[in-house]
Amino acid sequence: MKNIEIKYRITEPQRLREFLISLPEVKFIYRHRQVDTYFRSETGRLKIREEEERPAFLIRYFRKDADTPRISDYSLTEISDLQQTLQTYTDRYGILARVEKWRELFMFRNVRIHLDEVSLLGGFLEFEAVISEEYDEPLSQQNLSQVMERMQPFLSQPVPDGYLELTLRRREIGNHNTPSNRRRP
Repeated sequence: MKNIEIKYRITEPQRLREFLISLPEVKFIYRHRQVDTYFRSETGRLKIREEEERPAFLIRYFRKDADTPRISDYSLTEISDLQQTLQTYTDRYGILARVEKWRELFMFRNVRIHLDEVSLLGGFLEFEAVISEEYDEPLSQQNLSQVMERMQPFLSQPVPDGYLELTLRRREIGNHNTPSNRRRP
């Protein structure tokens, strides 16, 4: 599977939510909690996503982070035994990080618009234009550009990193500011 994606920080989620709801072509799909457990994989991003009222999935991503729309190539595998799969991957790879968020999903044609409130990181707006037989890459890019143009007043600088990198960076900064790591005057 492939999509084109880009992420932005947001400061006014309620105003953005109201704007999205006001657009006739944009449909609200759900709001629920997600937990992504990332593993130390040698082949790229590897995570297990747990969601409320949905099956868990093993997700493998093959992409580089960037602050421009980027193509993500990924695979989804539904998990039948979540606890066993978590234990197997933890034993094999070790957990790199867990990222918890509340996600609201809106759809504009084939573009997923995520309003994410990520634990310890704050609010984000993420666009994912899903590439499929019905929506090839040029049409997906066109749809993404159209919705981004409409939402321009809400967009700031794009965020080049994924939630994993932001979480790891925050953890690293936190470790450097612990009392045992601070220099004494």
